[in-house]
Amino acid sequence: MHSLYEIETTVKRSSKAKGLSWGVSEEVGKAIRELEQSNLAGMESFRRVIDIGFDNLTKLLQIDQKKTNNLCPIHFGLYFLDQSHKKSLLNVFNFENLIEPLISLPFLFKAAKKNLIYFNLKSNDFNFSISPGGFILIDANQLPQSLSEFSLSITNKREGLYSQGTWDNLYKLSLETFVEESEEKKLSGAGAGLTDND
Repeated sequence: MHSLYEIETTVKRSSKAKGLSWGVSEEVGKAIRELEQSNLAGMESFRRVIDIGFDNLTKLLQIDQKKTNNLCPIHFGLYFLDQSHKKSLLNVFNFENLIEPLISLPFLFKAAKKNLIYFNLKSNDFNFSISPGGFILIDANQLPQSLSEFSLSITNKREGLYSQGTWDNLYKLSLETFVEESEEKKLSGAGAGLTDND
């Protein structure tokens, strides 16, 4: 089991190693951390996106763009996080296909809370709603009026929902962001230099 900090840092560095900017990589690290903290399989979902490759996914750059198949969940989520304050986005929009929608959820949660808006996603596969209060409702029309013979488990332990192979793969990828250590690089300012005070 890896700490949430290790997960966030490894995902952030892996994102950077695959070509995303540091700013976007930081947001991705936070998003996957939130998913894992919520016992959702964010690491596995992120690994599948990495396996597909960002170059093979479509970035959502404009709400009315023609190509909306194989949408990248990161850029989809970031688009709404960055643009959802605009009144013109209070509407219904149709998209062809979103890869690994789980990754978009933390971005949509932030956008809903920040701008006091609601997201209602409906597809043949899955329905959910996100409110500014942070509540998510999945298949709202399927909620029963009562529950019978159910259990409630309360714990302070987070489950690891990713395989050791996923961790090893992403950690190895994250190492690509490191600079090889040498005296010359220490003197020129790479890394902590000659005095590491943390």
